[in-house]
Amino acid sequence: MALIQLHTILGRAFMLFAGLMALLGGFTLLRRREPGGDFWGAVVIGEGLIAAQVLVGLVLLLRGGWPARPLHFVYGALCLLMWPAVFAFTQGETGRREMLFWTLASAALAALAWRAIATGGL
Repeated sequence: MALIQLHTILGRAFMLFAGLMALLGGFTLLRRREPGGDFWGAVVIGEGLIAAQVLVGLVLLLRGGWPARPLHFVYGALCLLMWPAVFAFTQGETGRREMLFWTLASAALAALAWRAIATGGL
């Protein structure tokens, strides 16, 4: 499999994953529960997925690849940093207010990933 294909597959997988995380967060909010190990484990998996995506993108860049629009880099960086920023902002708290932040951030991540795909050129 070519690196560009892997980059594309990882990007689409992350977009879907972030959307599912937004749904899981919304479901957790509706149930009036605090997020459990399933949610936090999924955050770690998602962050690993986007980290792999960024690493493949950096390898492509070092090999001379370039996205259709440079804005692709901004979207990629925002995707990588969003969940760690939410964790820092909420200071690891798990109340309803914090869960709302996680849910909204996950929905925003799905949209950012979609925009990253759109500006990547494939």
